[in-house]
Amino acid sequence: MAGRKAGNAAALVAVLIVAVAASAGAIKLCGVDRTAVDACRSYCAVGSGEASPSKACCDKVRPAQWDCLCKFKGSLPDDIDATRVMDLQNKCKCDYPPATCVN
Repeated sequence: MAGRKAGNAAALVAVLIVAVAASAGAIKLCGVDRTAVDACRSYCAVGSGEASPSKACCDKVRPAQWDCLCKFKGSLPDDIDATRVMDLQNKCKCDYPPATCVN
């Protein structure tokens, strides 16, 4: 029971950190800030028909720490496609080692 409460508290803290980082813009989380979120939103949106992310998006996500982002994959807004987000590392030819997210 205590383990579950601690896990829930950690998840809540992670979501709050993402929310604060996204609203602040200058704060980076996993090497990504609000400008990257904004630049990639249209490609990553649920139902997006874009075949490739924009150059601006790729320029912003190249420094991302993808293994770190895996931790937040399940906390994305409902209008964002997590598969498309994680596919950015391939589409943008990021140098950072490819993440292998579990779940």
